[in-house]
Formats: sequence, structure tokens, C-alpha cells
Amino acid sequence: MELNNEFKRHLERGRFFNKNDRVVVAVSTGVDSMVLLALLQELPVSIRPQIIVAHVNHRLRKQSEEEERFIRNYCNEHQLKLLVHHWSLADHPQTGIEEAARKMRYRFFAQVMKEEQATILLTAHHQNDLAETMLMKLTRGGQLHQLIGIEEKRPFASGVLERPLLIFPKHRLREYAINNHLKWYEDLTNHELNVSRNRFRHQVIPLLEKENANFLASLNSYHEQLELAVELENQFAQEQLAKLSNKNDHLDIKKLGQLSLAKERLVLVKWLEETGALGLKRGFIGQLLADINNRHLPQFERQVAPDLALFKNYSELYIKNVNQSPQKTQTSINSVVKLGRWYSIENDYQIAVAKDRTFFNQGEYCQEMWLSPEQLPLTIRRWRERDRLPLKNGGHQKVGRVLIDQKVPLSRRNQQLVIVDAQNNVVWIVGRKWGWFTRPRDYPTRWQRLFIGRRDLKRRKE
Repeated sequence: MELNNEFKRHLERGRFFNKNDRVVVAVSTGVDSMVLLALLQELPVSIRPQIIVAHVNHRLRKQSEEEERFIRNYCNEHQLKLLVHHWSLADHPQTGIEEAARKMRYRFFAQVMKEEQATILLTAHHQNDLAETMLMKLTRGGQLHQLIGIEEKRPFASGVLERPLLIFPKHRLREYAINNHLKWYEDLTNHELNVSRNRFRHQVIPLLEKENANFLASLNSYHEQLELAVELENQFAQEQLAKLSNKNDHLDIKKLGQLSLAKERLVLVKWLEETGALGLKRGFIGQLLADINNRHLPQFERQVAPDLALFKNYSELYIKNVNQSPQKTQTSINSVVKLGRWYSIENDYQIAVAKDRTFFNQGEYCQEMWLSPEQLPLTIRRWRERDRLPLKNGGHQKVGRVLIDQKVPLSRRNQQLVIVDAQNNVVWIVGRKWGWFTRPRDYPTRWQRLFIGRRDLKRRKE
């Protein structure tokens, strides 16, 4: 069957576009994009969309200017609207020019779509491009969804990116171009074997085709099966996440652990990806799962992205942006406590130390505390590893152990404040536990009576 007839049938089955759609066609003047443009022009008026040609002059080769003149003449002759972008030499990077050029092209295509009120971008990726991408992904390793390679349709900018030639091999496009006397330009850099994709194109795939003449078609079949498998995976993962996460997007560890290891990995990866932690290595995910399921590790913090950290807090997992500007908290860290002054703690409540109980209003928590002159002045600061709380029986308890026993999350544990005396003895783990100081019989005459209280800021706002 002629390629143009196959193309027409493929479009009708795939529901790519209709005659009322405005489509932007990315045309480089290479054989693939020139064939795509010609096939679109040959479509019956009943299904042919409104065509807008987008071309980028990369200014990377002497031939670039000639290619631009050619596509201008072609579009003028065929009465097609053309928009051209010139990539300034000043914007060419010293390294990574291919990736920079790709990003620049797609920014331009998105701009054209917006300006022309088009909802579809068409590119000329074909079956060989798909095979190259799949094999490169397979060689590098990664997640299953990455192995799909190139999607036939995906959201892009203000609409969708479609690749209607993806089922056709390169040689069919070239044959069509020759038989229909199309003119195109070859990019000689496509033959440079220092580029990874070119090695797959000119060395790896030809060898595989010698083993199986239908290699490209077979790989295309795997591509379709992978798309379905990933779609079902995503559906399962979303259903599980709906059951395992609460309104704060915290993940229930117990319920997660009831899944098989493979399903647990799938759900965890999907949850991490949705929070912005992308491209995590399989080994890292494996260690993460081991730590999550380790009952002897009730809490931990793991960096999962440059600005994101994963926290395990006993029965749940949650993600926190570690680069966000901290809220106004603990404004008086490591400072001497002045009597009769309120100190804000985590924007939730305030504490104060006063000589008289009447300093505190009715309903505000207040604790009486007798201290010797040698213990004054008091200081408020963050707790330290060696801090110990004096107990009634004469012993001591580490502040860290108190925080563990009270299941204080790691994210808040490091911010915990303590009030200490002049000898660095902990008087109060703020908001959690009081110290005990054995008083002599004559303490009322020698020691100072103080009142340490707190008031809830949220309640006051209400």
C-alpha cells in the first residue's frame, strides 16, 4: 500500500486531528520532516488540518542559511504559513549544545502554538527514532516507563505533541521522498560516531536487523505493550495511593508494608515522583525500602532531591521542602531569659518567666519553679546532644531520649528548645518535660521563686 494511504488510515484510526484543528509542523528540511509536511498536504480536504510550519535556523552549519531559503520558497510556493526562529550565536553554549538546541526548539514551538492559537504540535519522529531511544534507555537503565522511549502523543505547552509517523520505518519515508521527487537536506553531523545516538543508528541497529529483519516492528510491538503495562501500573499505583495517603499527603507505613515488595516499590516510587523526587536509582530505592520496613529505625531523614527530604516518623512517611524559607520561629535562641518577657516558639505559642503569678492571665499555663541564686540567670537555647534532665530520684535522663520516647518527629526534634540554668542544667524541655531540683530545708529564704508559663498564640488569634 502507498505510504500516503497508510498514513491516512493511521490518522483516522488514531484520531490525531481534524480539519478544524490548527497544527504546528516542526520542519527541519531533513527527509523525515519534509515527508511529514508532504503527507499532510496530500490529505483530503475533509481531514486536512490548518498547517503552520515552524523552522529553526540553528546557525550551526554553513548550510543553515540555504535550508532557511529553501523552506521559505517551499512554503511560499505551497501557500503555507511559515514562522522562522534564528538561534543567536551568542546563545550557543560551549558544551551540551545538542541538548540546548533541543530545549530552544521546543520553547519556540510552544511560543508558535500560543501565538497561532494552535493546539497540536506535529514532529516527524519515526520507527527508527523510537528504536534508537528505546535501546539507549535500555542500555543506560532506569524505570520501566522510561523504556517506552517516545510516546505517540503527550501533553505539550498549551495542547498536545503528536508523532503520526512513529509506526513507519525510516526507509519507507526515504522511498516516498525519492518516488515523489521531494527535496531535502542531509545533516552531516548525523553520521558522526562520537555521538551516542549515531552509534546506535549506524552500528547497533543494523547488526540487530541482521539477526531479525523485522527487528524494528518487533521493538514497536514491545513499545505498545510497555505503554499498556505502564498505564495499568499507574492505575494500580494511584488506587493504592488513595488508600495509603491522607489529606496531608503522608503515607501510611503499615498499609504500605502489607503490599508485596514489588508493589510496595512501585507505589513508593510513584509517590516520590509525584512529590518531585525524580530519577532515583534502583539501589537507592531498595535501601530506602529496607529502612522504611526496619522496625528498629522508627525515624530517619533521607535527601531525595536537591530541595526535598523524605522523613520517616514512626507510622508514616512525608516529604518536606528543605530549602523553603523557615517560618519565624525561636527568635530568642541562645539568649539569656529576661524576666517578664514573652518568647515566641514555632509561631504556635509563647513562653515567659516571671517573679509573680499575676503576670499570667487566667487560662494561661503556669508552673512554679524554685531556683538557687547560683542557677541564675536562665538561658533559652536549642538542645544539645549532651543535655540531661535532672530527675526526682537523683538520676538524669538524656534530652534526646525524652524526645524519642515522646515520638517527636526528626524534622522538629532538631529545633527543640530547652531552658537551662547557669550551670547548663536543663530546667525545662520546652513544652515537654520539667527538671527536678532537690531543695534544701531553708530554700524559701535563700532560693528564688519563679513562674514559667506559656500561652497559645493560635487560641489568642481565634
